[in-house]
Amino acid sequence: MKEIALVGTIDRIFGDVLGQLLKHEISVNAMVDEPEKLMIDNSLLTVSHLDATDAKAVKAALEGYDTAVLVYNDNLRDVRTNDLTLRSFAHTVAAAREAGVKRVIVVGSENSEAFFVTDLRRMDDIDWLFISNVGPYAKRVRKEIEKPQRHSTVYED
Repeated sequence: MKEIALVGTIDRIFGDVLGQLLKHEISVNAMVDEPEKLMIDNSLLTVSHLDATDAKAVKAALEGYDTAVLVYNDNLRDVRTNDLTLRSFAHTVAAAREAGVKRVIVVGSENSEAFFVTDLRRMDDIDWLFISNVGPYAKRVRKEIEKPQRHSTVYED
């Protein structure tokens, strides 16, 4: 299995997804804004700095990946992360498509589903999946990576 690009800001949701992937021996390049905060020593993990607000940098970082997992924490009390999400989501998905990524899995809260899915539905030439961070979302991400299905939809139990 090829390395997975995991893009996001280091928080609980990102950590849950990363932990699940590493636990199941999936190689990950964690592309984050503050790599110094990711203190995990694992031979399957590469940590890279990525400024998600720079569309050209995102495209370059995602070149060569078949699958990108975009993790968003939209805790309304976290102004910095919400601002980053609003400024970067649409061009991150577009950059993934331009970089040749075949599959984009987006993890976000059920409160943000409409925001994310509206942009994703405009992408008819890329396989995408939105997974709400309710329930066993990290396991869902792992299962979708191990046994990909053609979705272009929202994950439902």
